[in-house]
Amino acid sequence: MSDIDVVFLAPDAVSGHGVRSLRRTIAFSPGQPVPRIGECVIIGFEDEPARWLVEDVAHIFDRDAHGIAIKLTAPEGL
Repeated sequence: MSDIDVVFLAPDAVSGHGVRSLRRTIAFSPGQPVPRIGECVIIGFEDEPARWLVEDVAHIFDRDAHGIAIKLTAPEGL
């Protein structure tokens, strides 16, 4: 069984428009736990790693392929 592509999406605070999203894809092995809604993750996009809150998780199935999209938001108070 092949790895599962997990795409992390976060708002780009640098642009200030909220239109552009930061994206990072990481391959997860089958059975490896995926972050759940409400959990915090530390992930780096273009800059240093930062803390993000998992806002939404969507599983995407296309024929025999399985991918996961994880929408992130900045935790309140940071």
